[in-house]
Amino acid sequence: MRKTLLFIFFCGLTITSINAQQIDFYNLDEEQIYNPGRKYNTWSVTAGFGPLIYYTDVVDYSVFPSQNWNFGPLFILSKQLGRPWSFDAQFLMADMYGEKNSRYFEGDFYDLTLNLNVSINQLVLFGPIRDRLNIYGKIGLGANYFRARQRSLETGDWITVADVHAGTPGYPRPYGWAEDDFLAIGYDNRNPEEKTDRGTEMVVPIGMGIDYRLNKSFDVGFELTLRNLTQDNLDVNLTGADNDSYMSAAVTVTYKIGRKDKRHALWTYKDFNMGWQRDRRLDPNAQKLDSLRRRLEHIAAKDSSVSDTTFIYRESVEYRNVLAASVFFDFDKSNIKPDAHKIIAIVARFMKEHPAEKVLIQGYCDERGSDDYNVRLSQRRCDAVVDVLVNDYGLDESRFQTEPNGEGELLSDTKKLTPRGVHMVNRRVDIFLLRQPKVDE
Repeated sequence: MRKTLLFIFFCGLTITSINAQQIDFYNLDEEQIYNPGRKYNTWSVTAGFGPLIYYTDVVDYSVFPSQNWNFGPLFILSKQLGRPWSFDAQFLMADMYGEKNSRYFEGDFYDLTLNLNVSINQLVLFGPIRDRLNIYGKIGLGANYFRARQRSLETGDWITVADVHAGTPGYPRPYGWAEDDFLAIGYDNRNPEEKTDRGTEMVVPIGMGIDYRLNKSFDVGFELTLRNLTQDNLDVNLTGADNDSYMSAAVTVTYKIGRKDKRHALWTYKDFNMGWQRDRRLDPNAQKLDSLRRRLEHIAAKDSSVSDTTFIYRESVEYRNVLAASVFFDFDKSNIKPDAHKIIAIVARFMKEHPAEKVLIQGYCDERGSDDYNVRLSQRRCDAVVDVLVNDYGLDESRFQTEPNGEGELLSDTKKLTPRGVHMVNRRVDIFLLRQPKVDE
């Protein structure tokens, strides 16, 4: 029954994660997109508290106890490995109690486990749900250290091996125990009042949990784990039909260790553009095309201006055969990168050689971000290029006309071309010669 309930719980959370409304991948901030070359916070500590339910031979319930609930704390130290996977070391402790017929057992335990965790939404949805929820599964291995002893419900006397096993035909006696030994582990079985070394059993935890991100430093959550023992000694009944197990449920608070201005790696999203770039590097045809593109750009940079003999009768932008250059920017940035200065220098040289010419500077953004924000960002990019041309090369500011276009006229439509679209080429400033009206000669 309990395994069925756990399975239903698992399926329910998985379906919830798959059906949950997901965040818009095209409007993510740079810090939300996982980049293996970027540093993230990866360590965290968790404290929790909640009830424990024991499934042993000496209990009078099938799923939940009607009385005598036991509660205990847990502590977790976790290390994130990329986005979906993490390891953790967990400590759990609690008192134990269970009764059946005319006897009961009591005691306490603590267990230490190492666990592998997998974020279900990271695998299925490629990131946290709406940037707030994370649903995970876990499996591990560890050791349980316990003390337990049995008493009579009626008299309070200690229970002996003979009290349980004698007079029951076919019921096996525990190996190596005498008939008058008291049923006690972690206590002297000749004197149950005196403590001895704890009993030890291997434990295999299997569970699930959910985290809610409060901010970059703290999460709150809930974790439910079925912890299966490899033996049947937890209640000192010794020869039951099934191995013992216990369910741990806890409300948790997690502190993410690290710099306060950085995200934890768990709360980031897959970068589909980077995945496309990795595939492209392995494609020999793409490598040939990239090589040809770089050669053409080199030729164009060396011969960026030519004479024009075409007469036109209205102001227009000359896109070919005169001057055309592009400056590219990092995500959500408007600062000029070192390699962009080579392009701007070519523009400055042309304008010094042609002092009567004027230039149109058009700014663009990729589609991540609101329309209003992208228009303002594209204006800042235009202004950054003008600033270099005016202050570093001494050109007259009146010779420049700026035109912020935001995310309009995408050179690479990443929504339609996903996952092969290229965000970088949309984050640019295009520089064209602005021709003035001429009189026909």
